[in-house]
Amino acid sequence: MTSGDNGATWSPVEFANLEGPVGKFTPQPINSVVRDKNGVIYLPVDGAGSTAVLFASRDDGKTWYDTGGRTAGRHTTLVMGKDGSLIGFGGKNSEIDGFMPKAMSRDGGKTYQTSKTQFRPLGSGQRPSIIRLASGRLFFVADLFDKKKLGPTGAGAFVALSDDDGATWKTRQLPNIVTVGYTTATQAPNGVVHIVTSKNVPAVHIELNEAWVLVGGPEDPDAHGQYRLQGKQTFYNENHRKLWEVAYERGRKTGTETLWNPDGSKRWERRYTAGGEWTWTIFDASGNVAAESRWKGKDLLDANTEGPLTR
Repeated sequence: MTSGDNGATWSPVEFANLEGPVGKFTPQPINSVVRDKNGVIYLPVDGAGSTAVLFASRDDGKTWYDTGGRTAGRHTTLVMGKDGSLIGFGGKNSEIDGFMPKAMSRDGGKTYQTSKTQFRPLGSGQRPSIIRLASGRLFFVADLFDKKKLGPTGAGAFVALSDDDGATWKTRQLPNIVTVGYTTATQAPNGVVHIVTSKNVPAVHIELNEAWVLVGGPEDPDAHGQYRLQGKQTFYNENHRKLWEVAYERGRKTGTETLWNPDGSKRWERRYTAGGEWTWTIFDASGNVAAESRWKGKDLLDANTEGPLTR
């Protein structure tokens, strides 16, 4: 299925058209799809036993082929390396010296070099997730241990950031999280990382930023259950100019939030106060104030009564 409108509508369901020899696999896609610099799409799927296989497409998904190799773990989560290699992490039911395996391929999934990570191996009902962030770092999220070996409640979960394609990591445990289970992660255009978990009732949606991992922040949630957005968050455009910047304090925006135009001029500013009110200033093409309004939460304040503007 494909969508050209961000998921509002979808094409009819089509079964994968497999070409060439296909080895043993389990028809269970994993949580990552990547495309290399030549346009080849790689989709990891569970293999036989404690392995995963990559199916690849050179024609935007019209046809697929088995790349031939097998990774070092079931449920292997995949990312493109900065050098063009395919890097797979973990999975479950496999280990190297008691640690989660990493599998790297430099020939499009035909063969792999395996090594151990600093993370513990996982078991049934658990699957890590890895993505490349806009900053260039790798972001990784997983459970701390194989929960079935430590009892039904598990042992918590963690996130990690790497500047060197997974050679070393800066980790931080997710407070008050028992498990992320079969997890997946993505990054929004504003830089905030979103994590969706399973094996929780109800399922948990976590928001955090890189500063919370690298710099630190509060462990205990506020009244809204937010505690992983902390410190300054900056997003840049393709010209390496600042596009958006804001600071968080315990999950809430604080100080001045700014959005810039591609040429570096300000598009708007939002100034936040401790009482939950904020002022929105919009600038014209010359940099002059075009409009200004005051808000509390999502309510526009009446300039005369200081209360919510009646509709």
